[in-house]
Amino acid sequence: MINQLPEDMHLNHAKDYNDHRVVLIKRFIKDGKKTVLSFHSHHNGGEEDETLHVVAPNLELPWWDRYWVGLIGACNGIVCISDFYDIYLCNPARHELLKLPVRPFVYPDGCSKGSVFTTNGLAFGFDPSSGDYKVLRIISFSAGSFCLPSVTAEIYNLSTNSWRNLDADLPKIEHPHPCFPALIHGSYHWCAASTKSRLSVSRMILSFNICTEAFGEMEFPCYTADDTRPSLVVLDDSLAFISFKNPYPQRLPSIYEQFIDIWVMVEYGIKESWMKKFSLGPLVGMNGPLIHEPLCSWTNDKLLLQSEDGYLISCSLKNHSQETRKFDICGQRDTLKVIIYQESLVSLSKRHEGLSWWKI
Repeated sequence: MINQLPEDMHLNHAKDYNDHRVVLIKRFIKDGKKTVLSFHSHHNGGEEDETLHVVAPNLELPWWDRYWVGLIGACNGIVCISDFYDIYLCNPARHELLKLPVRPFVYPDGCSKGSVFTTNGLAFGFDPSSGDYKVLRIISFSAGSFCLPSVTAEIYNLSTNSWRNLDADLPKIEHPHPCFPALIHGSYHWCAASTKSRLSVSRMILSFNICTEAFGEMEFPCYTADDTRPSLVVLDDSLAFISFKNPYPQRLPSIYEQFIDIWVMVEYGIKESWMKKFSLGPLVGMNGPLIHEPLCSWTNDKLLLQSEDGYLISCSLKNHSQETRKFDICGQRDTLKVIIYQESLVSLSKRHEGLSWWKI
């Protein structure tokens, strides 16, 4: 456990910006073998600036000395954190932590108990219709490299502290590790691929509505899939599709050129409304940082990205300037995850006193 701080420590450090929204960054520090949450703001005395100054002490997660730990999402001041197996709910402002119960996996029909399972996607949110917090877990099962995987889903309710199965036939999520889905209009969105046939792969956007608990599918915009890594963000209150071209340089990285195309869905759910809004690149060259992956939208005119050497980078979309800025915030490559977080002093432990909440 880390040293305990006063329950309102974070809010006391965060009074210089509106509505207590901060940039919450998770990273793994290799030398210290620790996972750290840090809290930053681009507001300084009520004015916006180009820095990400620290607004609260770092929060260490010392029991997580492993490489893969993901920020799954944040809602009402509660953050969902997970690796491949364990899932936690955390209120950083109150230093409260809840480990969700581990549920024995229920193998779907046609899968032997020797099948390999992988947590393929996660989502966390609040259902206003029931007044309950929920965690969705999408799991894929595979009996071998020559077998098509079977994908199922289950959902956790905080009110009952239990899991239950969802009846759904799902495609496979593109990302191999837990990732933060794009949330808009009460639904979560992932890049997915259909695995119903070995001969062809059909890619689409998979959505999940936290209230109705219904899955849906939407089509990608028309883009060139070769040598690209697709991802989804919310940009200017619209669902946005990012195509990151040639993300894996093999030779001559100092002169390597990378490109990012961004489409915005003007009318939600309407394929024909996809509009290419930004074409960025070449983003790097002899004098620029090599980009590893896009992370999230920061403001309506900025993207946050991770460099190949593990540093946080911003890229301006304003007037197509493509201006980049490298921050003095870094971690082991692939471990940098970012969400926009709004603090809250609401105590979940007092509302759910029967659960085993920890103080960190």
